[in-house]
Formats: sequence, C-alpha cells, structure tokens
Amino acid sequence: MERYGLTGEIRSVNMIEKRIKEVEKLGFKTCIIPESNKKVLKEKFKLDIIGARDIIDALKYLGLK
Repeated sequence: MERYGLTGEIRSVNMIEKRIKEVEKLGFKTCIIPESNKKVLKEKFKLDIIGARDIIDALKYLGLK
C-alpha cells in the first residue's frame, strides 16, 4: 500500500497501524512501510517492520538494487 511521489519518495499512509495488523493476520513476517509512518508507530508488532524513504531503499532491502 505504498504511494510514490514523482521523485521516488514513499509518502506516508493513513491508518498504518490498522494496515499492519491486517498484514500480521495474513501471516507476513516482514513489512516495508514509509519511514515517516515508522517513526510514529505506537504499538509493537510481531513482524519485522522496515522503514523506507524512497523506492531505492525498498528495492535495496529486497535485494533488487
């Protein structure tokens, strides 16, 4: 559910904690989210949450760049 700007930055997402809870329910172990959202998370989650500033950060984590 990431949104990208024209320069590749990953913009913040509304209701991020609710979305992460759904990802956990689906059984995912890792979630890449906007860095700006990661900074404001209040809850602890069982999955590994990776913050990315831009699409290049996300691709590097995935081993594609």
